[in-house]
Amino acid sequence: MSIVDDAASPRSLAHRTHSASRLAALLLSICVLAGCKQAIYTQLNEAEANDVLVALIRGGIEAEKRATDDKQFSVFVRDADVATAIELLRADALPAQRYSNLGQVFERNGLISSPTEERMRYIHGLQQELSHTLSEIDGVVVARVHIVVPAQDALDTTVKPSSASVFIKHRPDLNMQLLVPAVKDLVVRSIEGLGPDNVAVSLFPARTTVAAGTQVPLTKFFGATVASSSTTNLWVLLAIPWLLVAAMLVMLLHASSVGSGFTRLLPGRKGASPPDSDTPSSSVGRGDRRAA
Repeated sequence: MSIVDDAASPRSLAHRTHSASRLAALLLSICVLAGCKQAIYTQLNEAEANDVLVALIRGGIEAEKRATDDKQFSVFVRDADVATAIELLRADALPAQRYSNLGQVFERNGLISSPTEERMRYIHGLQQELSHTLSEIDGVVVARVHIVVPAQDALDTTVKPSSASVFIKHRPDLNMQLLVPAVKDLVVRSIEGLGPDNVAVSLFPARTTVAAGTQVPLTKFFGATVASSSTTNLWVLLAIPWLLVAAMLVMLLHASSVGSGFTRLLPGRKGASPPDSDTPSSSVGRGDRRAA
């Protein structure tokens, strides 16, 4: 009787219930923290956010695109994947650089510009336009064009030719040497007074981050595009809170049943039946009275 009383004492039951509650809360906190996400890029347009999202998912990183109130987009990844995601996007030069066009460079601001300032703005606009055009070539990660247009002195009859240098960072699995003549021809025909011999094209392969030809299968999970290999982990994360709630209910029901059983075992409870040892003697006494 003492063993049962000690095991089912109210203090012991309360201690077990409190310990189970703390354990469940700890497990739930761990699960919540494991799913915390952090924004790595914000203020992106939809095209830029889609490019970043595809690059991260192909790299095996779970990513999510969220729209903001100002019609911009942010890309979120898990806290544990922030460093890997930034390194992967940096190798792919994402998000893509935003270029200025000639209309933006020569936008009217109500001020009178000097000839030198107008010339510098014109060169800058040409560089931006050519860089943007070259970046649209398949396989080009980053493109930069630097133009030198010498100022002509009215008293100097010597013609100073223009020159240009082109920097191209490309995917390492492509041979961009085949496109060098086309790149030169594009630059030469875009700048006045520039000859093919005065155009230098420098090619630099990007660092390999994902094996060439590697494609991560994608699937839809509640409307979000994720890697197919991640669906199992996502289902587990969704099921863990429900399993914890079910475990809590089972423990509470078990504690309640043990407590009610302990209450029935307490001696001196009002309305309780007398011990079983007295039952035979009472029956014998009633039998003797009937015989008398």
